[in-house]
Amino acid sequence: MAIGAVFTVSGMTSLLNRGFKTSPDYTVPSRFKIGTGTTTPAVADTKIETKISAWSGGSDFKNYVSGYPTFDVANQKITVQGFIASTEANGNVISEYADFNTDSAPLISSHIVFTGITKASTVQVYVTTIYKRA
Repeated sequence: MAIGAVFTVSGMTSLLNRGFKTSPDYTVPSRFKIGTGTTTPAVADTKIETKISAWSGGSDFKNYVSGYPTFDVANQKITVQGFIASTEANGNVISEYADFNTDSAPLISSHIVFTGITKASTVQVYVTTIYKRA
């Protein structure tokens, strides 16, 4: 298994588009997707490797936890958080997570691969992503 995290080309394209166009073409990232892939994420990724289908009330996506994203201008960082409830994605080994926007062709902003979490009804998972200046 290859562990890693990247901010994707699609994420940068969306960020620049929203920051510099009077009428942006893309929506902001506001939801996430999970999967079972184990390949090292790459900046050119346009999707996660192996999505878990219909895990969130019949959807492949779930919105961020209420109150996120948070913005810390002084420290130049944005924090987002996803939550996987005890009733969701059971029977899977979750090993990848990605942030997406809500466009008709969703753009991936980040792709993270981590040591797998065996998901069962006794397990709830919070995934927190911090975007910050290096």
